[in-house]
Amino acid sequence: AGHYATNTLAAISVASAIFMTFIVAGFGLTSAITPVLSNYRGEKRQVKELFLNTIIYSQILGLIFFIFIQLMAPAIELFSLNPEIVNDTISYIKISSYSVFGIFLFGALKEFLQAHEIVLVPNIMMICAIFINFALNYCFVFGCGIFPEMGTAGLAVASLIVRAFLGLILFVYCIKYLNKSSLNCFANYIKDLIKVGMPIACAMFVEFFGFNIVAILVGRLEPVYAACHNIIISIVSVFYMIPFSVSSALSVKTGYANGSKNTENIKKYTLAALFFTLIFSAAIIVLYLAFNKEMISFFSDDYKIIELGSSIMLTVACFTAFDSIQSICIGALKGMKKTVEVMIVDFTGYVLISIPLGLIFAYRFNLALEGFWIGLAFGIFSAALTAGILLIKNYIKLKNRINTLQDI
Repeated sequence: AGHYATNTLAAISVASAIFMTFIVAGFGLTSAITPVLSNYRGEKRQVKELFLNTIIYSQILGLIFFIFIQLMAPAIELFSLNPEIVNDTISYIKISSYSVFGIFLFGALKEFLQAHEIVLVPNIMMICAIFINFALNYCFVFGCGIFPEMGTAGLAVASLIVRAFLGLILFVYCIKYLNKSSLNCFANYIKDLIKVGMPIACAMFVEFFGFNIVAILVGRLEPVYAACHNIIISIVSVFYMIPFSVSSALSVKTGYANGSKNTENIKKYTLAALFFTLIFSAAIIVLYLAFNKEMISFFSDDYKIIELGSSIMLTVACFTAFDSIQSICIGALKGMKKTVEVMIVDFTGYVLISIPLGLIFAYRFNLALEGFWIGLAFGIFSAALTAGILLIKNYIKLKNRINTLQDI
């Protein structure tokens, strides 16, 4: 996108911000599959019979979000975006809405396998999808051979194809579980997923809302700001995958330990995850500060974007450090099924702190994009601090309760 046109990059910055803000709410509902099934396993309950239930759940979510996004797309014109990017933004969102069925099918099956500590195949698929997506993006955006030049719409078409195939291929891999499936526990299973998943969904919605309201607000300025924000989000998201993956693994381990009432394993896995993530984050911060222009120039050769992005990477580095700590605390809380606390943490950090502070720094102090990122950094710092306190409090409470039961 960045090498096609700055307006294209700006358009998908806003479009993907709007689209993904709602999709991550669906991810929150599917991500409940891991802690719920991990706790079931810790309690020695049969979980493989819930495979078909998981698929039905994912496609119900897909239908709900597809209808919602289709109805929402025309309202984009009310956001007062720069007129140069409005049509491309709406086009991208409408095409992308068809990919939600593949997104949620793959996500739900990945969570199902992850709860069984089977992670290699879905992750290999995701790595392969990166290169396939890159090739299809190039073909559909610029035009190549039989593929016409589609510009911004080509980005959405490429993602639609990749997401659909990811869902279908993982379903084929998991089809061996189909003959073990039963719908007898459907109602109770869905009830547990919603109970655990709804706070996660709200928390993830709030988190992405904090990020993406910035993209929408910046989209009202010059396209260079929206384009730069999109690039920084892309860079941060790539490196965040390591802490996020460790956090996901931690939710499985703490979920199993929570179900089997093993507090020592909760402590052991949480400290190990935190130690590893802090070391990784330190290395990434050095990379941000030493090679910021090189990383940004990979996405765009626009001099204004490179200079703007490199000027705020210190703030982004601070955000990364706090975000890594927060992700580990959140992973442990999810495993312990304390998802209401997760929602409180994200709501406080992003809605009550990040957005108001970002608006103040951006407009009152004329810091524009850097002001919004300063707000995000303060917000994620408060989220990390709050999550850490809540984790320690819940761990002590659980340990005391188990010790009391053992004494009885």
